[in-house]
Parts: sequence; structure tokens; C-alpha cells
Amino acid sequence: MRLQDFDLNLLRAFDALLRERHVTRAAERLEMSQSSMSASLAKLRDVLGDELLMRSGTGLVPTELALLIWPRVQDAIAAVERVIEPPRFDPTTASHTFRLIVIDYIDLLMMPAVMRRIRREAPGVKLHVLQTNPHHFGEMMAAGELDLALTYFPNAPDYLKGRKLFSDRFLGLAASGHPVHKQALDVAAFCALPHVTIEPVSAQIYNVQIDAALEPHGRRRNVLMIKPSFLALPFVLETSDMVASVPARFARRMTRMAAVEPFDLPLELPLFDVRMLWHPRTDHSPAHEWLRALMIDCAREA
Repeated sequence: MRLQDFDLNLLRAFDALLRERHVTRAAERLEMSQSSMSASLAKLRDVLGDELLMRSGTGLVPTELALLIWPRVQDAIAAVERVIEPPRFDPTTASHTFRLIVIDYIDLLMMPAVMRRIRREAPGVKLHVLQTNPHHFGEMMAAGELDLALTYFPNAPDYLKGRKLFSDRFLGLAASGHPVHKQALDVAAFCALPHVTIEPVSAQIYNVQIDAALEPHGRRRNVLMIKPSFLALPFVLETSDMVASVPARFARRMTRMAAVEPFDLPLELPLFDVRMLWHPRTDHSPAHEWLRALMIDCAREA
């Protein structure tokens, strides 16, 4: 008999019959009728070419063949149950490397808390944070080269799954003694200030909102420095007359690191969402579900 012609339920019937040595009790064990169990026994005898169970007094006794293959049947049942049972991820024993894209401002806000949790709860788990073109991360996820992206990206591929981590808004940031903190700032005065802008590689995700808000005014900022990341930005600002427009959570964190202070921008800007993105193929992966839950928890601390 070919495997595709074999009813796997016969394995459960065989196991119940060997355990109970009684057709009625075996049927009750599997919550089926006695006639159905008798039919299963007949099929098993036909398939295996052996009586399997023989009458002896008031009960049934297994044949030598039945006793020989019973452990194999139990192993087969356990193997099938492992296949259909939802897989589990145990962070305490897992050895796994997750590959992430984390834009640097979220890296600063979240990664310290993320790694504290991982070191405490999942010592065998590693994170590999990649630097790549944000326009390509959807392709990388589809190819299995990337697990998760934590980003503010206005035009993420619509086939990706996503979850909001938190909302933020833009503030100005300048040295603590900068005159901007004591003056009423209008759009013209704001644009005339010497600016530092952040433009990650091949993207302008931090400038889209501000440039769009300035367009109706016919104004552009006086940009004197363009950086690919927030690295060293507060230290550039604290020793110069330049200003920057940065996410509010980042601005508040920078006041702990350098002599800088935030100020309100003279623009009506909406909130923007920082999101976690992943490919649908990992949506039900227990390891990825654990990682996403951890990111959500750590985002609350950001």
C-alpha cells in the first residue's frame, strides 16, 4: 500500500487497541463508535497481513508483530503531532540571529532597552543591525535577508505587515544659548537660520514633512550642512549658531548629552508614526512574534 492511500487515523486506532486490548474501550478512548473501531481493526489486519489482536478469554492479546510495531506507531503519532502542533519559541534556550534595519534615531531611543531585555531573557539571541537603502528593505525581506525594520518611512511597500510603535513630531534643536530660544520665530526667520539637515543614504525621510510645509510659503531652509545620520549632531549644534529640525523624542534625549535645547517650529506639522515592518511570510513565526512583542514593550519606554 502506498502512503497516500493510508488513513493516518488507523495509527490512532492501533495505539488505542494495543493500550486497551478491548474494542469497546478503545472506541470509547477515541470517542468513536464500536462499529467504527471494529472496521478500523479490520483495515489494519488487511494492511499489515496479521491478526494483530487475538481473542483470549474475555479480552484480546496482541500478536508478536503488533507488539513489535507498536513503538513505531507511537513514534509516528508523536511525529505527526509535532508537525501539526504550533511551533514554539523558547527565548531562554534559543540560538537565533535577527537582522534588522533601525534608523539611527530609533536606534538611540530603543536599542538600549531592547538589548537589556534580550540579555536578560534570551542570552542566545543576537541582533544584526544593517545599514541599507530604505527603498530596498521590502525586497530584502522578501528574499529572507531581513527580518524587521523599525523606521519612519512615508512610502513603505504596501505588501508588508506593519504595527505602529509610537507617534512623534518635529521640534527645532539649537545650542542652549542660541538667540532662537528668546525670539518670536516666523517662517522667514526660521528659514534664514543656518540649518543642519539629516538625509539618510538615498532617502529624505526627515525632510519631506518640513519641505512640504514650507512650499506654500515659497521658502527653503538655509542648509549649510547635510549629515547622513544624527551621530554627533548635538555636539555640532552646541558649539555653533546652526539649528536642526529633529524628532521631539530625539531632541529631549539630546538635552542629556549636550548643551542643546529644543524650540517650537513656526510650522503646522502633523504627527508622524514610527512603525515596525515585516514580511507576511514571518507573520506567524513564533520567533518573530516574540521579537515583535519585545519591540512593542520597549517602544513604550522610548
